[in-house]
Amino acid sequence: MHVIKEAHIILKENITSIRTVTEWAEKMGYADRKKFSRAYRKKFGLRPKEVLQEMRVKKIQEYFRNYPAEKNYCTAIEFGFANDQGLYKFLKRHTGKTPTELRKRIV
Repeated sequence: MHVIKEAHIILKENITSIRTVTEWAEKMGYADRKKFSRAYRKKFGLRPKEVLQEMRVKKIQEYFRNYPAEKNYCTAIEFGFANDQGLYKFLKRHTGKTPTELRKRIV
């Protein structure tokens, strides 16, 4: 089991494959998501779900910056979404912008 202070490192290294707090907890070696969430919140004072979502948004924005001509479908697959509609809903919910709007703003 990894030490809780390594949680951000583990997340950054595996951001394209970690989609849920449960998956993050498993990567950290926790059998129970709730124990991981409690330990994380105690150490950092933040909810892991919020940190995960924020980091995914930042990584997607970075991806848009690095690959401005990439199709939304390919970006969605890269980040573990089933299709471009999943990416659209995620970004709209967390940024208020569609992938196309976000890409135009970044590039």
